[in-house]
Amino acid sequence: MKKVIGLIAAIGLIAGIASAQVVMSKAQDKSVALRVKNGDTTTLTLQVESAGAGNITVTVGGQANVIDGSGSIDTIAEVAAAVAACTNTSLKKTLIVDANSALAADSTDAELLTATYTAAPGKWLELLWDTSAHLSYDIYLPGGEYGSGSYTLKSIQACPVGTGNATVAIYQAGVLIAQKVITSPVYVNAATLLTGGTNVNTNTLGVDATVNIDWPLGIRSLGGQAVIIRASRASSADAGVISAIIE
Repeated sequence: MKKVIGLIAAIGLIAGIASAQVVMSKAQDKSVALRVKNGDTTTLTLQVESAGAGNITVTVGGQANVIDGSGSIDTIAEVAAAVAACTNTSLKKTLIVDANSALAADSTDAELLTATYTAAPGKWLELLWDTSAHLSYDIYLPGGEYGSGSYTLKSIQACPVGTGNATVAIYQAGVLIAQKVITSPVYVNAATLLTGGTNVNTNTLGVDATVNIDWPLGIRSLGGQAVIIRASRASSADAGVISAIIE
């Protein structure tokens, strides 16, 4: 009998659970934009101001490194490179940066979650997306040097609350391998119908924020490369969730 384990955040368990299903889940403001491992001997601090449009201050080994997010450093690839270049007081680069949790061109000039993130020596911190600006709910499954083990992506369930068309996309090593688009649902204003309206084109239309997605997949032999599962809305996103079942 297969055992379902709900809401497990530790990706490393994928390799160790034989013939079992794991449910990965991310809600609003919990999707990972960037991961940074602290290779120094003191606590690493990464402070994001103005959702990434202001300074990103990385304090490593007692040395404060200021990254100006208001200029040309405004994508994940550029932020990752800038963080990796940060040094401690001995001018040594001691940070390991994993940027595979997002697409290289993902914008960071107003989409990061304003917060102060910390990691003890030898530990990882996760810089998060501000869902209302990033407009998506993401699950990251590391591969290669950051993850291990082969697995099958069985299905995706999501309720990406928001407005505009909903898109569920799967990326492997940054390349789109599968996609599902759901046209934004609309409804007719009930008051209009009660007053005699019959033509949907002349009635008052509203936008339904709720989209429920159940997408069976069965994509096998994943694990060697990083995978991003992303449920996005075209216009706004808030208070939603995405889940993936992995075996």
